[in-house]
Amino acid sequence: MTTSSIKKQLHEAIDKMPDPGFLKAVHAMFKEYTLSYNSEYELNASEKRELDEQKKLHQAGKTKSYSISEVRRLAVSKARK
Repeated sequence: MTTSSIKKQLHEAIDKMPDPGFLKAVHAMFKEYTLSYNSEYELNASEKRELDEQKKLHQAGKTKSYSISEVRRLAVSKARK
């Protein structure tokens, strides 16, 4: 089972879950995990340069940016396809 399919199944199950107590427990588990999760990944020099270049282009107004509401709307419309 792929990570993507696991995420999709979890999302669908949570959306359909009627038990608020269970949802609170799942939320607490995720919250605790994110507090204790320590990512050891660091960008290499090439990745850092690429991000710095993208940042410069964005700040110069040469790339498109989206508000969170636009991102959500786009994501929902793509998920429905």
